[in-house]
Amino acid sequence: MAGSAPETHPRRRKRRLAASHQRSWLWGRHAVTATLAARRWPVTELLCSEKLSVAELTELRQLAAAAEVQPQPVSDERMTQLCGSHEHQGLLALMAEFPCGQIADLRRMCQTRLSVNRSLNPTASLPLVVICDRIQDPHNLGAILRCCEGAGADAVLLGIRDQAGVTPHVARASAGAVNYLNLYRLEDLPAAAAELKSAGIRLVAASEKSADSLWDCDLSGPVGVVIGSETSGIRPELLDQCDVKLRIPMFGRTTSLNAAVAAGIAIYEIRRQQRQGG
Repeated sequence: MAGSAPETHPRRRKRRLAASHQRSWLWGRHAVTATLAARRWPVTELLCSEKLSVAELTELRQLAAAAEVQPQPVSDERMTQLCGSHEHQGLLALMAEFPCGQIADLRRMCQTRLSVNRSLNPTASLPLVVICDRIQDPHNLGAILRCCEGAGADAVLLGIRDQAGVTPHVARASAGAVNYLNLYRLEDLPAAAAELKSAGIRLVAASEKSADSLWDCDLSGPVGVVIGSETSGIRPELLDQCDVKLRIPMFGRTTSLNAAVAAGIAIYEIRRQQRQGG
């Protein structure tokens, strides 16, 4: 998000964005069982510790059967070797590509959400869409997705180039929130932003150079908030699509925030206003 702190890691960027076999493994008891229970992200191979108790193995087999995968007992040493971590807690899953929606799915979502009759369903929340523009750090993306799910965001849009994808690292950082979000992986984010605007969704970007405060702007209608790159903020062609640019109030000597922190503040301020009517 524009207005978040530049996070420059020149030595780590190439490694972070490069694909690797290790990144296909999801590990940890909660992460694996929650993914199996959600039955959304396909598991192609499921490994479990030979030391699991009978009760643990019985529960795992039930979840695995529903997800159409067969658990395979292996040694803890083998799991550590495969995922590169001792924190696997006896469960390891080889993940397929995460199923993200496309532009046609986004159009249908807009039509459905904006057609909700709130006079008949006053508890229905107003549409909230989050656009992630070139978020490269998996931990930042995971933290943003956790905020999105917690706030009940309707959709999260991700680009394809220079953007962290939905990997096991991101899933762990999101505390499993990826399993419950409508995620869209799109080739052209500015074009998708135009689709949102044509559907009646107001686009908001944060910029530390803006004279207008996040707290002083009416954000009570359908909103899409744009979160920019940790290093360079929101790309110009996407920033041009935004209806309003806002700054997050700062009161200390620090002049900017981490992208995920800034995103969380903006997302929850929007939700607060949407629920209270401004």
